[in-house]
Amino acid sequence: MAKVYLSFLGLGFFNHKTNQYEYDSTVYELDGKKSTKTEFVQVAEIDILGAKKFDRIIIIVTQKSYEAHFGNINHQLRELDANNIIPLIIKEDMSAKGQWEWFEQILEHIEYADKLTIDLTHGYRSIPIIFSTAINFLQKVKNITLSAVYYGAYEKNKELVPIIDMRDFYIINEWAEAVSRLVEDADARKLADVAQKTDTFQAGELNDEELINTFEGLTNTIRNVDVNNVAAKTNSAIDLIRQKEKNASLTGKILLKLVIDKFESIALKDPATGRYDKPYFHVQLGIISLLLDHKLFMQAYTVMREFIGSIGMIEIEKAKLNSADGRTLRRRFAEVFVRMLQKEEYGWIFEGQNKKDKEKLIPYYQKLKSLGIELILREFTKDLADYRNGFDHAWTSKNKAYSDIEEKGYQFFENLKKVVRLLEENSILV
Repeated sequence: MAKVYLSFLGLGFFNHKTNQYEYDSTVYELDGKKSTKTEFVQVAEIDILGAKKFDRIIIIVTQKSYEAHFGNINHQLRELDANNIIPLIIKEDMSAKGQWEWFEQILEHIEYADKLTIDLTHGYRSIPIIFSTAINFLQKVKNITLSAVYYGAYEKNKELVPIIDMRDFYIINEWAEAVSRLVEDADARKLADVAQKTDTFQAGELNDEELINTFEGLTNTIRNVDVNNVAAKTNSAIDLIRQKEKNASLTGKILLKLVIDKFESIALKDPATGRYDKPYFHVQLGIISLLLDHKLFMQAYTVMREFIGSIGMIEIEKAKLNSADGRTLRRRFAEVFVRMLQKEEYGWIFEGQNKKDKEKLIPYYQKLKSLGIELILREFTKDLADYRNGFDHAWTSKNKAYSDIEEKGYQFFENLKKVVRLLEENSILV
């Protein structure tokens, strides 16, 4: 883990009087400190920051810029007590292949967890642009710390040239990844991590402690398959987002809309009744879709299996979602209903309370049977339960995990949507 200074050295302008490439000499200023007069912004920065601050100084050059300037810049840097100055000579190949070669050369000189200070003031053609793009890659694969990204804002005939630190803008890469994780993986952890280490003005209104805590609560509820509380968490999150959206910056509006678009399918459009009704099942379908899209297959299969149990609760009196009595009824009737669908009627074996509960479900079961709904459920319930049990037992009872988990998941999901549609058409689900 070294402190590395990396800069790009171009040719400058061609002086027809001297018949050589040059840079104008000037005085630079960084954080209120002034450099000695120099034609090289790199020398100015090392002068202000101190040569001992860096373990390696890498100057990226072409053969032409090396011959034109490296001897001079190397001499000036050594006068500042700089050591381990490395000229990195790259080819002038502007093809895509050549650009990758530049990147590979630079990558070779940066070690894992290095602290990197970069100057992008000068450079051969698109090299600074390429490296600017590559910063995000280095942060991920080499875990670098970006200490500073300097740009000397040179203007001809200006006595004092400011050096601007652009590091704070590069956090946009991390915000982009954090938002991607939130909307694609239902994971708010990266968002919280980025917000913790950045200033509140960055990334618009998404960098808000209250909002991030709400997102974490929502995504934890989704990933933990707390299906009866997902809708309430989502409604709360969307209400808060809409409040923040009113006075949001353009960046904030864009990012907040991404979140709304992703999660509004699992919000309740109407006030929750606490019953196994149409809004409840539509939210459950939204949760399953979200989990499948995020490839959270174990959670998706769990919700789908419980979804079938919920169908068995539709006509059970007092079957409330969030009451103690309602939960007791669910443990009894939902499980019996799923078992009824996993075996043909001649193979049913129910005893004691289970037998009584089965008898109570029979009229409803016969209604579903007469409408063809029972047959649809029967055709896939056993397979669905088999896949879910595979996850539950870490596939230890199988040779290996099934290879068609994703494909089957979407098939089961389509079947459930078909069942819900039929329940609605026949006024069973209202």
